[in-house]
Amino acid sequence: MPELPEVTTTTKKLNEILPSLKIVSVWTNYNSSYFYGKENIKDPKYFAKFKKEAIGSKIISSYRIGKNVLIDIQKPKIKDKKTILIHMKMTGHVLYGKYKRAEIEEMVSGERKKVNGWVPVDKGPLQDKFNQYIRLVFELSNGNFLVLSDARRFAKVCLISDRVVKEFKDLKGLGPDPTEKEFNLKRFKEILNKKPVGKIKSILMEQELISGIGNIYSDEALWMTEIHPEEKPSRLSSTEIKELLKNIKSVLKKGIDFGGDSTSDYRQPDGTPGNFQKHHKVYRRKNEECLKPKCSGTISRIVVGGRSAHFCDTHQKLKR
Repeated sequence: MPELPEVTTTTKKLNEILPSLKIVSVWTNYNSSYFYGKENIKDPKYFAKFKKEAIGSKIISSYRIGKNVLIDIQKPKIKDKKTILIHMKMTGHVLYGKYKRAEIEEMVSGERKKVNGWVPVDKGPLQDKFNQYIRLVFELSNGNFLVLSDARRFAKVCLISDRVVKEFKDLKGLGPDPTEKEFNLKRFKEILNKKPVGKIKSILMEQELISGIGNIYSDEALWMTEIHPEEKPSRLSSTEIKELLKNIKSVLKKGIDFGGDSTSDYRQPDGTPGNFQKHHKVYRRKNEECLKPKCSGTISRIVVGGRSAHFCDTHQKLKR
């Protein structure tokens, strides 16, 4: 799942491209009876309303809250803005370029079938195999398209009033953003004190406590700080907590600087992969040598709270 650096990379790129463009048309092949009656374009009735609101709107800006991409739009002569919320979930990512309708092959109910879909016009990174699962398409006034590729169809897209964004149910319960200046040592300690006997890996990933951190960056920050992923906050010294905070901010910044992590499906809006996966110290390095200087350890993998955790068996010992 795209984490804070991937979503930040996406919104930064969109802010370079989209402002002042108008939405000309909207298409989707999302359709799931599970979402009928819910605020999600996977409900055809909801999508009809979404489409009506979006078409003719001008794109104002894009920004991030937690792992959510938010795009502000506004209709001519209407004061109130609307906000498109895109949560990319496990395999979703937003792309920008020239597309055309075409017949494509896709798995439908366990069988490969030919269906109507979308393909990029130009050769290049948009043709990456991870970019071919187009589920949502915005045609824009400059002749280009903003699309959502989502192999497993888990992404969520909906439209909300700009005035109540922070009160929207998917956003209001999120914890503070770890890249914000206000996320300081005092705030971090307050969060850890809420779950003194919890497992630190799970706490870092709990979006209601801290928003934006997932598997990759929690593993990397804990490795840097020499903390076992199952360690309890109550056992951490003030020095360790301070160091962990510093490393969380550092590894998230590094992830942003490298354009996100493309170990799996994530791609940047131009279709190219990010590069953070080339700089992993621990994530997905099971059975490999630890890269910490003078450490003779080996990277191990365990499951913590239902999620994988990678750590060094030597310099990340669980305290007793």
